[in-house]
Amino acid sequence: MPPKPRARTYATAALANDSATDSAVTTDDDEYRQKRDRNNIAVKKSREKSRQRARDTAEKMERLRQENDELEQRTVELAAELRTLKDLLLARASSSAARRGNAVKTAKPATTSSTSSPSSSSVLADLHTVNIDHEYTNSN
Repeated sequence: MPPKPRARTYATAALANDSATDSAVTTDDDEYRQKRDRNNIAVKKSREKSRQRARDTAEKMERLRQENDELEQRTVELAAELRTLKDLLLARASSSAARRGNAVKTAKPATTSSTSSPSSSSVLADLHTVNIDHEYTNSN
């Protein structure tokens, strides 16, 4: 069985000299050129779309970085506010206890747990109440 003839490519079609082949070359040449033109347009569109996606991603990343910086700053501000409020609460509880003549136990706020025993001082209980009211949690 003889091998199948290969399809003419642009280069081999250009080498043929007879008149029948000349019309085929022109037709093949036109079709080839149209396909190449369509492909070139598609490639340009695809590359532009890819560049646009990269620009969009870079812009979104920058916005998220800014938002993250703002949120981190807000966290620092809220932590400072929390420390101030806890200090005020402890000072108020101390002065209140001193006026009543009671001794106040001092403890670090970080050691406060949600399951404080009934024998804990009223200061720690008040501090725990503030934490619950403001949805602050103890990380330790």
